[in-house]
Amino acid sequence: MPIGDVKTSLDIIYKTTKKIIKDNKLPMMVGGEHLVTYAVIKALFKKYPNLHIIHLDAHTDLSESFLGMKFSHATFMRHVYNFVGDNKIYQFGIRSGDEKEFKWVKEGHVYQQKYDLNGLDEVVKKLKDVPVYIAIDLDVLDPSVFPGTGTPEPGGITYKELLCAFEQFSKLNKIVGADIVELSPMLDPSQTSTIVAAKSLRELILILQKQKQN
Repeated sequence: MPIGDVKTSLDIIYKTTKKIIKDNKLPMMVGGEHLVTYAVIKALFKKYPNLHIIHLDAHTDLSESFLGMKFSHATFMRHVYNFVGDNKIYQFGIRSGDEKEFKWVKEGHVYQQKYDLNGLDEVVKKLKDVPVYIAIDLDVLDPSVFPGTGTPEPGGITYKELLCAFEQFSKLNKIVGADIVELSPMLDPSQTSTIVAAKSLRELILILQKQKQN
C-alpha cells in the first residue's frame, strides 16, 4: 500500500476484492486502520445489493468526516450506509461516539446495541439467509483483554463473549466476507493483543471455510 495515499490504497483494496469475488472466493480482510473495510464492502455490494453488515466495535464510526477527512476509521461505516441504505447495518458493543452520530442512529437508520452483544442471536436469526458481511474491530474487547489498539475504550466485552459471537455467526447461511481490524502490536509489548487477534482470525476463517464447504 502507498503510505499516506488513502484513495490509491482504497482503490487497490477494492480491485483486489473484486478479483477475489470473481474467483468465487470469500474475502477475509486483516487490517490496522478500519477504513479498509469500506473498500471491501463496496466491492461486495456490487454483487450482493441486499448485503447486510454485522459490526462489532467500541465506536460508532458514523461521522461524515473526521479531522477534516471524509474517509477514515471514524467515518467508514457512514459511507457504507450511503450505498447499502437503511436497516442494513447492525452494530454491537458501541460505547463511544459523538452526539450527532447517536442522534442520527435514533432516527432509525441503523440498528445499534450499546455496550454489549445482547440481541445478536435474534439478529442472526433475522439475517440467517441473506448475504452478511462481518466487521470486527477488536477494540470491541475491553482494554484489559486487548490493549494493543489505537483507540481503547473501557467497558468492553470479554473474549468469552466474542467466542459466543463467533458461535452465533456460524449459524448464518450466507456470510460473503469478513474482517478483523485495529490491532496495533507496538502498543502492547506483552504480545497479548497479537495472540488475541490471531486466535480471533483463526476462528473467523474456520467459519468462512464452513461457508465454502456448504
